[in-house]
Amino acid sequence: MSALQGKVAVVTGAASGMGRATALLFAREGASVVVGDVDEAAGADACEEIRGAGGEATFVRTDVAIESEVAALVATAERIHGGLHTIFNNAGIEQPVTPSTEVTEELFDRVIGVNLKGTFFGCKHALPALLRAGGGTIVNNSSVSAFANVGRNVSYASSKGAVMSLTRVLALEYADRNIRVNAICPGVIDTGMNRRNLELADDPDTMRERWKSVTPLGRMGTPEEIARTVLYLASDQSSFTTGIGLLIDGGRVAT
Repeated sequence: MSALQGKVAVVTGAASGMGRATALLFAREGASVVVGDVDEAAGADACEEIRGAGGEATFVRTDVAIESEVAALVATAERIHGGLHTIFNNAGIEQPVTPSTEVTEELFDRVIGVNLKGTFFGCKHALPALLRAGGGTIVNNSSVSAFANVGRNVSYASSKGAVMSLTRVLALEYADRNIRVNAICPGVIDTGMNRRNLELADDPDTMRERWKSVTPLGRMGTPEEIARTVLYLASDQSSFTTGIGLLIDGGRVAT
């Protein structure tokens, strides 16, 4: 049997990158997937790709920094598909590489608003739905930045460290209610976010080589590799696992 057969899943930031790869994999593993993203065209395209492969998907335009939109996303899963069994709080934005004293209040608030508040809103509104379904799983997207100093990204690192703390708090709070809460902590992954970082760099080739040099496996990870790890944490394959931040960093933190 497929790992998520008969389950209902919500994935935020699912129009591209790690979110899209996870939504596609969840659907292949039997889940009905509710795709949340601010990019309507790409979100609709992700749903079409899922349906084209024989899966079931629904798109809801969602800015995770707005609580009412996250609440509507979760409500859609229950209304259309009859419940919710897992959520991958993936939506996030980057901070351009910037000296910490030059990070503006507006930039800091924006990064925290999407990466931390958006994850909190996803958890807050998913938890009652998971309880109504008799239990389930939450997977939050943290980062290697929660464990390793990657430099000059103070708002991003702060948001992802806080996501890791949020994950642990909720894991303990709901451990006796059949809800498991975990996080993934990706290293350098070949996504649109990191391609944008390269475009903004003074010397993209040097930055790309630095990313490889600090990763013992010597390359960037792929969205599909992240998706397989999210599936593990979202499914019964990890039935005795809660409260962890699973590093998917090519050995970065081990150095």
